[in-house]
Amino acid sequence: MPRVLQPLQPTPGDASAQFAVVAVRTGDLRAAADTVLRDAGLLTLHVEDESAAIQALQERDVVLGVVDSVMLGGARPDQLRRLRQEPSVAGLPIILLSGGRELDIESMIQLGITDFVAGPADGTDLAARVALVLAGSRAARRRKVAAARLRDDTRAISAALRGTNDPERMAALVVRGLGETFRGCHVMLETFPGERVPELAAAWDRTLPANDFRHIPRAEALQLCSSLWERETVLRVEDHHSPDETDGRILAEAAPPNLRTSVFAPLAHGEQVLGYIWIAGTTGPRHWSRTELSLIQHVCGNLAHGLVQGHLITAQREVLSRLRELDQAKTDFVATVNHELRTPLTSITGYLDLILDGSAGEVPAHMVQMLDIVGRNAARLNQLITDLLTISRSDAHASLAVEEVDLTGLLESVAAALAPAAASNDIALRLAPMKAPLLVDGDQAQLEQVFTNLFSNAVKFTPPGGTVDVVVDDVKTESGPQLRVKISDTGIGIPEGEVPKLFRRFFRASNATAAAIPGTGLGLAIVQDIVLQHGGELDIDSVMGRGTTVTVQIPSQR
Repeated sequence: MPRVLQPLQPTPGDASAQFAVVAVRTGDLRAAADTVLRDAGLLTLHVEDESAAIQALQERDVVLGVVDSVMLGGARPDQLRRLRQEPSVAGLPIILLSGGRELDIESMIQLGITDFVAGPADGTDLAARVALVLAGSRAARRRKVAAARLRDDTRAISAALRGTNDPERMAALVVRGLGETFRGCHVMLETFPGERVPELAAAWDRTLPANDFRHIPRAEALQLCSSLWERETVLRVEDHHSPDETDGRILAEAAPPNLRTSVFAPLAHGEQVLGYIWIAGTTGPRHWSRTELSLIQHVCGNLAHGLVQGHLITAQREVLSRLRELDQAKTDFVATVNHELRTPLTSITGYLDLILDGSAGEVPAHMVQMLDIVGRNAARLNQLITDLLTISRSDAHASLAVEEVDLTGLLESVAAALAPAAASNDIALRLAPMKAPLLVDGDQAQLEQVFTNLFSNAVKFTPPGGTVDVVVDDVKTESGPQLRVKISDTGIGIPEGEVPKLFRRFFRASNATAAAIPGTGLGLAIVQDIVLQHGGELDIDSVMGRGTTVTVQIPSQR
C-alpha cells in the first residue's frame, strides 16, 4: 500500500497551500530539506515509495520534489519509467541531494532531474536552488494563467462575432476586444475595396486620439498584407525605436512619434486579402509571445469569415427586400390593369349583347356569326384578366376566408353548372354517389374555382362521345384523414414529358396548342396554388390519347 507520511506542519485549510514531496531517507539531508522548504513557504509531504509519490502529486498542489541518492539508487528502472510517464511528474522540478555520494546520471535522466546539490547537506546552497526553482515555476504558472485569460477573452470576442451579421458591429467588437485583451493603446481596422466584404474603417483608443494615426497607403498595406498572408504570419515590432528596426517602417510613418510597439495582422479569406488589423502601443517596447500572436491570428480569421458571411447575408436581405418591392409593384400593376381592362371590356360585351338581341335593329345572319366570334374572344379575355388577378393575389399570399365547406354540395353545384356544356358536346359528366356531408375547412369561393377549372378542363379536352367521371372517397394519411377527389376523362391526354411542366404559368401542352383548343395556361397553376394553401396535394396522371386523371386531396374537417 502507498504510504504518505504526515507533513511537518498541519495542513492548513487554505486551498492555495503549496507542497513539496520529499523522498529522502538520509536523516541529516531530510532535516535540512525540511528547514529550507519550510522557510520557502512550502508544506512538506514525506513519501517512501513510487505509489505514495504519485498519490501525493494527484491529491495536492505539489510544486517541487526533493529526492536523495539513497532513494533514487533504490528505485528499479521500471519504477523510474512509470514515474517519468506520470503527467504530474513530467513537468515537476526535482532537486537531487547527493549527500556526498556519486551522482547516478542515468537515473537522473530517467526521472528528469536537472538540478542537484552535490556533497553534504548545505542549507545555503539548497535554499538558493529551491528559491531559483520556485521562481521559475511560479513564473511559468503566471504565464499559464495569463495565457488562459487571453484564450478566454479571445473566445469571448469570437462568440460576440458569431452573435451578429452586421459588418460594422463586428469591426467595432474586434477593435475594442483586441485593445482591451492585449492592452493596446490604439487598434485600427481597415478593409480594402472589393465585392466580398464592405469597405470598413474602425478604430479604438485607450490613450491616443484617433487623428494621431493616419491610414497606411493602400498599395503598401495591400502588398504587406499579401506577403504576410502568403507566409501565414503577422508583423511583430517589439520596439520601433530600435536602430535595427526596418520591418515596421510603413507603420511608423503612419503613427505619431511616440509609437513603440506594434502587431500588424492581415485579414484574409481563402486566397483573397481583405484588410488588416493594427494593434499599436506607446508606453514602451513589448515582447509579444507566440501565444498572443496565435490568438490575434485566430480572431482575425474569425473576423474575416464573419465579414464575408455577414456581407453575403446583408446582400441577400437587400435583394429580398428589393424583390418584395418589385413583387408589390407587380401586384399593384396587375390590379390596376385589371380595373382598366375590365371597364372597357364590360362596355364591349354589354353593347355586343344589345346588338345580338336586336336592340339596334335586325342583324344579318352572316354578321351574327362574326359577332359570336367577338363574344367568345371577349369572354376569353375576361377569363384571362380574372386568372391574372387570381395569380397576383396568390403571389401576395392573400389570406383564405376559411369556413366550413360541404364538398358534396360544392361538387354537385359545379357539375350542374358544366352539365349543359358537356351535353352540347355529347360528353357524359358523371358524378359518383357521395355521402353527405363531406366537410372540409376552407375558402368556399376558391375551392369552387379549383373544381370548376378541373371539371372544365376535363370537358374541354375530351372529344364528343367521351366521359368524365368524378369519384370522392375518404383516405387516411400520416398527416390525418383527407378527402380525395378524382376527375378522370377519356380525352386527348398529355405527352408524358410535358406532365411535370403543367403547373408552370402560361404553359400549354403541345397537343392542345396544335388542336387550337383555347386556354390561357394559367388554370392549373391557380389550382395548385389554392390546393397547397389548403394544405392539400394535387397530382396528374395522363396517357397520351387515352385520357387524364387529376387527383385532389384536401384535409377533411376533424
